[in-house]
Amino acid sequence: MEKWQDPKVIALWISITIALIATIVFLVVRILYAGYKGMTEANLRERELKLEHHKKLMEAGLQAQEKERARIAADLHDSLIGKVAVIKMKNQLNASDSEINLLLEEVMNEARRISHDLTPPLLEFTGISELIDGVFLPWSKRYSINFINDNRRDDDLQPGFKIQILRVAQELLMNVIKHSKADAIDVQLRLTQTSFALMVSDNGRGFGVNEQKMGIGLRNLELRIEYLKATYKIKSVKGKGTIVIVFGIFK
Repeated sequence: MEKWQDPKVIALWISITIALIATIVFLVVRILYAGYKGMTEANLRERELKLEHHKKLMEAGLQAQEKERARIAADLHDSLIGKVAVIKMKNQLNASDSEINLLLEEVMNEARRISHDLTPPLLEFTGISELIDGVFLPWSKRYSINFINDNRRDDDLQPGFKIQILRVAQELLMNVIKHSKADAIDVQLRLTQTSFALMVSDNGRGFGVNEQKMGIGLRNLELRIEYLKATYKIKSVKGKGTIVIVFGIFK
């Protein structure tokens, strides 16, 4: 009988083969487990980062609400109440009716502006282009404003969408007013049946995008853009102005 036919040799080779197969299976299982564990940990880290980011956005939203309340209170106190006090004083000094009427008209315009900022009138029945135009129009005496409306939709938008994109436009305008030192603003609104885009650009001092910290205003803007399920991009160069583009798809 050949040596390789010896039952002991055969048993030895079978044992070696089984051991090799077991080792290979063990290594494959370890590799798969390590890959699955790494993928699970990566997914967990990603979820934690998203939750942390969303938490920061929510905190920014709450801070922005308080900031907005403070701004409205300041508008009421410094603007409306101040003008009413002037009217009272002018009346006590027997000012002319024309002067009093002019001051009253200023008070009415200021009250209308504050009311419009809080809740646009007839939101459901007013087109988004008209609403956005109404945001920038009151500032046309201070800035050269160019508004381009490219609406290709057959129907109007839902009120919830309109109020959010309107708030985005207001936030972008406030950023220009507070930080840009610009004298011209370009606004472009494009609507199709499937997508929307809003662009606001200025000729101000600009900034380094990578150097800019995410303040409350930018977080509030991002929170509203997240609600719209949209994305945004900021292009800015120091001394050459800023462009902000918001783009989204209708679901």
